[in-house]
Amino acid sequence: MKKHILILICTILLMSSCEDLLEENAYGTFSNENYFQSEEDALTATLYAYDPLNYIEFGSRFLFDLADLTTDEMNSYGRSEVSHRLEMMNWSFTPSSDVLTYFFKYGYMIISRSNSVIQNVSEMSNISEEKRNQFIGEARFLRAFSYFYLVRSFGDIPLRTETVDDINSVSSSYSDIQSTYGFIIDDLEKAIGLLPIRKMQGRADRVAAQSLLAKVYATMASSALTGSPGYDWVGDHEVMYEKAAEYAGAVLYDQGVYGMEEDLLDIYDVENFANSPEHIFISSMNRDASGEEGNWSQLPQMFVISLPEVYVSSSLSGSGSDTQLMVNSQTWGVYRTDSLFYRSFSDEDLRKRLMVTEIYTPDGSLLAEWSPSNITSTNSVENSFYYPFTRKYSDPLSSGTTTSANVYFLRFTDVALIYAEAMGNTAEGYQWINNVRARAALAPLDENLGLQEFREAVWTERKYELSMEGHRLFDLRRTNKVEETITNKQINSDYAYFFPIPQREVELN
Repeated sequence: MKKHILILICTILLMSSCEDLLEENAYGTFSNENYFQSEEDALTATLYAYDPLNYIEFGSRFLFDLADLTTDEMNSYGRSEVSHRLEMMNWSFTPSSDVLTYFFKYGYMIISRSNSVIQNVSEMSNISEEKRNQFIGEARFLRAFSYFYLVRSFGDIPLRTETVDDINSVSSSYSDIQSTYGFIIDDLEKAIGLLPIRKMQGRADRVAAQSLLAKVYATMASSALTGSPGYDWVGDHEVMYEKAAEYAGAVLYDQGVYGMEEDLLDIYDVENFANSPEHIFISSMNRDASGEEGNWSQLPQMFVISLPEVYVSSSLSGSGSDTQLMVNSQTWGVYRTDSLFYRSFSDEDLRKRLMVTEIYTPDGSLLAEWSPSNITSTNSVENSFYYPFTRKYSDPLSSGTTTSANVYFLRFTDVALIYAEAMGNTAEGYQWINNVRARAALAPLDENLGLQEFREAVWTERKYELSMEGHRLFDLRRTNKVEETITNKQINSDYAYFFPIPQREVELN
C-alpha cells in the first residue's frame, strides 16, 4: 500500500509544479457547514445517527453481552468462548474490557450524530417544517435512547449536548445520574411534540418516544421504591409511577397503529417485522443488504445451537409434522440458555415453548431432544444440544450467514407491562398483565394481591415475556435484585449496579 502511494505522489510531482500543488484548493470534503444543504442531506444524516444501533458493538451483540449474558438467563456450561464474552459471563470484566469500552463508545457515537442533526437541521432554511420537526424529533429520541442505556449501564457519565467543533471541546465534565435523567426527559418530551405517529421499521415515531419516556419514569420509580443504588434523589416514587402511567397509557389508548400480537410466534417472524403492531422500535438489519454485519444480522447464529442446519416445529405445539428451518447456515451456539432459567417457566406457559427442546430432520422426524446429559454425549448432534435455545432469532430465508433477524428495543407488550406496574393492583393494572398472561395461555393473576405483591408479579412477568431481548439486567438493577437473583454466577458487587467507566474513555477525557 505504501509503495502504491509513493508511486502516485511521484507521478503527481512529475505532472505538476510545486507551485501548482501549493495553490491547489481542497475539494470533496464534507462538514456541517457544507453538508446540510437539502432535505435529502438531513434525511441521510438522521439515518446515519441510527446506524450504530445495528453494530456489533452496540445492539447487534454487545447489548446482549451486557444485559443478558451477565444474568441468570445464560450459562457457559464450561464450553469455550471468546475472552470478552467470558469476562461478561463470569463478571471478571475490568474498566479495560472490550464490551464495556465499545458499548460506551458507540453509545456516544449515536449521541454525537444526533447532536449534529439537532444543531444543523434546526438552522436549515430549505426544508419543510414537517420534515424539520421529524428529523429533529428522531434525533432527540435517539440521543435520549442512548443516554438511557448509558446511564443505566455506567451511572455518572459525560453529558454532551452539542457537536464537538474543536479540540478544546473534546473533554467533558461528568453529569450526575439525576441531571442525565432530567436531560433524557426533556429530550423525549420535545420529541413527542415534534414527531408524528408513523410506523417505520428501524426508525422512531411519537409512540416510540412515549414508550421510552414511560420506561424512564418507571425506572426512576422502581429504583426509588426498592432502594436501588444511585436513585436516592428521586423523591416520591408514586409520583414517578403516575408519570409512567401517563405516557404508557397514551401508547395503549391514544393511537391505533400499535398493539399486542395475538400469536407469540408472529412477534418473532422476520417476514412480519415491518407490519407487526407489536414492534414499536426495532432495528432494521436485512439479509439482502450489502456491506458488513450491522447492515444484516447474525443473531440466529449466536443463539441457535451449533449445527449446520437446525429444523424446529413450525408451531408451539411441539409437533414435527410441519418443520421450519431456523437459519440456512452453520450456527455457533454462543448465547446459551441456563437450564434452571428454562425450568423456572410454568409448563403451561407458551413462552416456555419459545425455548426449543426438540429438533427435527427436514421431513419431520425427531432428530434429537434436549437433555442436560447431552453435553457428554458421543453423538455429535446431541453434544451440541446441551441447552434449550430460544427461537426469537431465526430466519428460514437467510442467505448464508446473513439474516434479517433484528433487536427488539421497544415492544408494545413491554409498554403494557410498564403500565400495569405503574397502575398497580387496580382494574387497569390487572387488565394489562392478564392480557399478556392470556396470550401465553396462563390463568389471570390472583385478584387479591397487595400493591407490592402485584408489582412483584409484573416484574416476574417481564422476566418471561422479555427474556433474551436485552432487558434482564436493567430490570434487575432497577428492582434492586441483581445479587439475590443472579445465583448462577459470582457477581462482582462493586459493579452489580453500574459498570466501571471504560479506562480508555477516562484517559481520553
